[in-house]
Amino acid sequence: MDYRLLVPAGAVWSVTVLGLMVPTGYTLGFAICSGAVALAGTLACVSGRSGWDVIGLVVVVAGLAAVCATSLTLRQEARADHPLAATTGKATVVLAVRGDPTVIGHPAAGRVRVRVEVEQVGPLRVRAAAADLMGDVREWSGLLPGQRVVTTVRVRPPPAHSLLVATLTAQGPRPVGSPPDHQKVAGAIRERLQTLAARGLGEEAAGLLPGLVLGDESSLDDGLRDDFRAAGLSHLTAVSGSNFAIVCGAALLVVRSVGVPPRAAAIIGLIVILGFVVLVRPSPSVLRAALMGAVGVLALFASRRAQAFPALGAAVVGGLLWWPELALQPGFALSVAATGAIVLWAPRLRDRLREWRCPTGVAEVVAMAVTAQVVTAPIVVMVTGTFSVVGIVANLLVAPVVAVISVVGTLAALIGAIGPPDGPGAFVGELLVRALAPELWWMVACARTLGGVSWASVEVSLPWM
Repeated sequence: MDYRLLVPAGAVWSVTVLGLMVPTGYTLGFAICSGAVALAGTLACVSGRSGWDVIGLVVVVAGLAAVCATSLTLRQEARADHPLAATTGKATVVLAVRGDPTVIGHPAAGRVRVRVEVEQVGPLRVRAAAADLMGDVREWSGLLPGQRVVTTVRVRPPPAHSLLVATLTAQGPRPVGSPPDHQKVAGAIRERLQTLAARGLGEEAAGLLPGLVLGDESSLDDGLRDDFRAAGLSHLTAVSGSNFAIVCGAALLVVRSVGVPPRAAAIIGLIVILGFVVLVRPSPSVLRAALMGAVGVLALFASRRAQAFPALGAAVVGGLLWWPELALQPGFALSVAATGAIVLWAPRLRDRLREWRCPTGVAEVVAMAVTAQVVTAPIVVMVTGTFSVVGIVANLLVAPVVAVISVVGTLAALIGAIGPPDGPGAFVGELLVRALAPELWWMVACARTLGGVSWASVEVSLPWM
């Protein structure tokens, strides 16, 4: 296995966490020190005083740390200079929606959080800056990413350890123009899948399918959501690296089976990932899932498994440089840990199961589910203070139907959106949705049975909680 990029990835991750936790001045000082170390090492190699094989890793790590710290410093200074950072009370702003609304608190309260970019404060055009916005679900749930609106907001300080410029509490939005065409298409596909699911499935399954396929939990039953969480299956109703890996992997299998060359297949895989990002709505969590899914696909199709670890390291470095706030998100740590475990230990466990005469397909499923669950369990405990006793069993039971639901559900969403709601495309899409009824019933039954018992999830007492 090639572990060389894991050290730089760990350095970038550590520097990013440090930069988000300490004042800007400290981050700038660290950038200068790291840059000096990288420069000194480079000069030593150029002058022949030392070999690249001796200090090469030090130069690379110090150089990446300097780049990361410098980027963070510039972003922190830009945030501090933003007019909204000095604003108190109410203001009229023009902003662009950048994600789907997420329900906060009890669903009955009807409050949502949505990521936005502020483009104008009063009459003053400003450099776009990210902010969290709280609003009423009825007023904000119908907007698409990319949609620009005018609204009056109450400005409050942003969350600690973030690059957001403010936290906004908004009144009703007034749309300005229309969202981008690609977001209109994505919104129509998502809406059509909900319609087809409501036509062809029972209430619980109809709310579950859009979440499993596109990460759309807006219609998911609250009780079923709690059972999924208790059973350790909540990751299935959010867009994860496995969604990208399954959908992109299926597309690559099809194009490779008809004789498409590897390089062309790789380009097709990239297009599939980019299209899926648009479909499930671009956000930091989706970016993280896309990166990890791409690593999973590489691990599946690479001629040497060792190539997967450099890809994982590169994904971590690229993701953190593009979206530094990923460094403090538990989901990012869970994705990296699960991907690394699947690449490193799942093949060994699979081979051992084969030696015990376990069928190949079953061995693959068991190895991936067990390694991912075991490695991520300590992170889940540290973040939530709870441990899913039935998590491994639940993931093993539903693993055979996850890929089927992801692939067939995506096809149903794409085909079903062609033409009018009662046209041939919708008819075929509804048939595909109805074909998933047994798989969805099985997933709901597993979640209800395992997540519904009182001991499915236990609290773990930790010193810092």
